[in-house]
Amino acid sequence: MNSRRKTLCRVLSILCLAALLLPILAGVTANAAGRETGLPTKLSIGSKLPVKNLYDADGNPAQLELGKYTLVTYWASWCSDCQEEFSLLPKLIPVLKEYEGAKWYLIDRVDGKRETLETGSAFIKKKNLGLPVLYDTELTAFQSLGVAQIPTTVLLDEQGRVLMCDPYIIRSANYLRAMLDCAAKGRDAATLRYVSENLLNSDGSVKTAIGSSKTDSCAQSLLAEYAALAGNEKLLAQQSKWVLKNGSTGDLGDDLRLYAALSASSDGAQAANQLKEQISQTYFPGNTISGKVSLSDLNLKALATAAPELSEQALSIVRKGYISADFPLYYGQYDAQKNTYIKDAIDTTEALMTVYHLAQQGRVKPQTIQWLKKKVKNGTLGTRYSANGKVQERYRDETPGVYALTALIALETGEQKLFTDALCRMEEFRTFQNGSAKNGSFTSKSKNQSFEQCMALRLYAQMQ
Repeated sequence: MNSRRKTLCRVLSILCLAALLLPILAGVTANAAGRETGLPTKLSIGSKLPVKNLYDADGNPAQLELGKYTLVTYWASWCSDCQEEFSLLPKLIPVLKEYEGAKWYLIDRVDGKRETLETGSAFIKKKNLGLPVLYDTELTAFQSLGVAQIPTTVLLDEQGRVLMCDPYIIRSANYLRAMLDCAAKGRDAATLRYVSENLLNSDGSVKTAIGSSKTDSCAQSLLAEYAALAGNEKLLAQQSKWVLKNGSTGDLGDDLRLYAALSASSDGAQAANQLKEQISQTYFPGNTISGKVSLSDLNLKALATAAPELSEQALSIVRKGYISADFPLYYGQYDAQKNTYIKDAIDTTEALMTVYHLAQQGRVKPQTIQWLKKKVKNGTLGTRYSANGKVQERYRDETPGVYALTALIALETGEQKLFTDALCRMEEFRTFQNGSAKNGSFTSKSKNQSFEQCMALRLYAQMQ
């Protein structure tokens, strides 16, 4: 082989090796079809924002002085998206006056190369925005948060804890108002208003979707749980009246949720006791679990008081329904008569509800948490899987409901990063737009609009 051919072969070998190694070096695999959120890699909702070693325009040490609500935007003068957002700030800044104690800080990324203290301060002087500016000359603030792209804006409460984060341009005053309202009124306020005005019937039942004559007992029971956790006595009283009038929903899981919610209030005691009797008579004749039962319906925490004699049997059925370490979720149904699990397609919502019930008992497998972390990080948590763990092609679409459930699991298991990622994924589906009829609502391809809204409310109440 002549020297020219040898050189060509070496070049081709190097190129082939590079093609194989590039995905690994980039931190992805060839089949990791995910989508990035643009969120800071070390973002932790509910934790204090890491800000230190900041300076003013003269190079003197400076720090954030927290307001009742504090916005912090990470930026640099060379960033075109930052320049666009700064051009919008004159329309956004007046919104701060509507929220007593609101502040907005700008933190400049001063790396000494693309941005210096001189270039950054000159840019600010020219813009004359009137907002306080801090300079991160050591990149401590940027690196402590893991800022992935700019502009990125973080909203803090008065203790300096992170409430939410937006890694994109803030374009409208009504969007900013919707963000600040989450701090001032609570994350749940706009969503509850949307549900009350569009989905909640006067008798306490919940429509499946706007304009639908069908109702959804799962959404209704989630709304009852929200009411109990949030201390919404009016809403809980409405659910109590519904149970006293109508009795069972006809679904074990929904009845157990309603029972647990009503049991949490002295005013709901009568309805809870009535429902407890119906649960025993309807679903557990002979004081045993018989026939076919959905694992997601076996609410272990509620069963501990509704049917304590069945707690151990229910826990055993759920735990033995674990599929495998490769696909660490749970089968959907168990046939008690045949003592076997029905190995149909796995509905993600049902499977995660089962995991949540286990999480409340401190019995979630580490493999399940790792599987969820990967899916949430990549944005690939589908809504239905085959029993071998492959997402079904028609069900690749994500929904806010499955992310809300994942965030609940993370709260129960103390997985702060998973909680943050799942919450932020869920809120990608939320409308933040004051003045819009859809403000606070969650939109997805799911036909069951009420479940998505009420699942989010259930999470928000748990966060409180």
